[in-house]
Amino acid sequence: MYYLATEEYQRLPSPLADRYTVVNRSPLVVRDLYPERESTPPDVTLDTAQPYQRLNPWRWAIPEVHAQFTPGRCLLLENAPLEEDGAPWPTLGQSWPMAEPLRQLGWLLQLAKLWEPCCRQKVVSSLLASANIGVQGWQVRLFYLTQDRVPVSLQALAASWLSLTPMVGELRAVVQALAAGKFARIEVLVAALEALAVQTNTGCRVQAVTSATHPGRRELNEDCLVYDPQGRFAVVCDGMGGHEGGKLASFLAISSLQQDFACLSYQDSPPSELRAQLAGAAQRAHQRLWRLNQRQGRSGRRQMGTTVAACFLRGPLLHTVHVGDSRVYLIDRRHCQQLSVDDDVLNLEVSLARTTRRALHRQSGSGRLTQALGVIPPNDLKPTTRSFLLPEDCLVLLCSDGLSDGDFVERHWREAFLPLLDRGNLEAAGAALVEMALLELGHDNISFVLLKYAAAAPRTDAG
Repeated sequence: MYYLATEEYQRLPSPLADRYTVVNRSPLVVRDLYPERESTPPDVTLDTAQPYQRLNPWRWAIPEVHAQFTPGRCLLLENAPLEEDGAPWPTLGQSWPMAEPLRQLGWLLQLAKLWEPCCRQKVVSSLLASANIGVQGWQVRLFYLTQDRVPVSLQALAASWLSLTPMVGELRAVVQALAAGKFARIEVLVAALEALAVQTNTGCRVQAVTSATHPGRRELNEDCLVYDPQGRFAVVCDGMGGHEGGKLASFLAISSLQQDFACLSYQDSPPSELRAQLAGAAQRAHQRLWRLNQRQGRSGRRQMGTTVAACFLRGPLLHTVHVGDSRVYLIDRRHCQQLSVDDDVLNLEVSLARTTRRALHRQSGSGRLTQALGVIPPNDLKPTTRSFLLPEDCLVLLCSDGLSDGDFVERHWREAFLPLLDRGNLEAAGAALVEMALLELGHDNISFVLLKYAAAAPRTDAG
């Protein structure tokens, strides 16, 4: 058990200091010598912990508070950019010279999308130092959050990016325009970077797609799924609402979403507009179910509803939309990353800085959904859309919670998924995955869509 520690760790008195041993000093990494012992849940009301908690919706890039010790205000951070043996990820500055242009672009795009949430928490200066940014494959993750002492401008972000060399001419032109003040808002910068991504690489494709759905040990399978045979989109829905309600809800949602996504496949919308269209498709499916519930007089637990996890691939950009606790994962040769954040009580309380994941995880009701299609007023539904640039071969997994419960995917990705990147029959692997999940889980319906994505050959015209 390895954690990233803040500098105040050096002043911890015994016996706390005796529990953890320093294994790396820059950044400061400690190993828990007694992980079986309970540690006091952190006081997330303190200002040093709150930014980490409030940025929980971006947890693919932000560490989480594991423990906080007072006096001293020392934080131990999990979900940090650390390997399983405690070794820190390489930094952005270290990795940049060896990275392919598309990967460099993906890193900057992620940082640009962190700008606005970090601004709201007054920690945007955390994005300026390349030594504070860990990178592994396609992904960036911050080591620490640093409180802003003065307002930080977009020109400061441009200055930090211009120190990264080499940089292809098109990307450098965008960064120089940012430095010249030509992008007044972060949304304009994101749009420019995403447009460059679409132009840079057109040879990427989905090599194979497979899916499976199984009732588990339940009599009725309330899950539904669909995917485009060419891998342009995929959807998984997990229905709720009793014997027939859940199955009907997931079927109606899938039908609506499939129709909308198929239409979008033949349109050439900019990425920002596409995300809005994906959210709009989820809203239309939601309204269809909501109206049906209203007409049939369903309320409370009798309402039919469904979760949804969907992806839409266009060029090297993976766009996702989700509502509820069905999930989207991205698996490459280095790691497995959950891209979605469950819409449940646990994540809501963490994001409001009221508690931590570790403190609330085992409490009854922490997994209760805060939103799903069909069961809340239409104006209250807030689908989450995200976009990521895929510069390398990877797997995209969409699944219901019958496969993701108990961290099943995180614990088994190496033996169940990793070999598929180089060899193996995707359909046979899907059947084996169902059997594996039935042995370990099986308490719920098990459904997933798995896409194997292949990146195009890299360009080499850096300058």
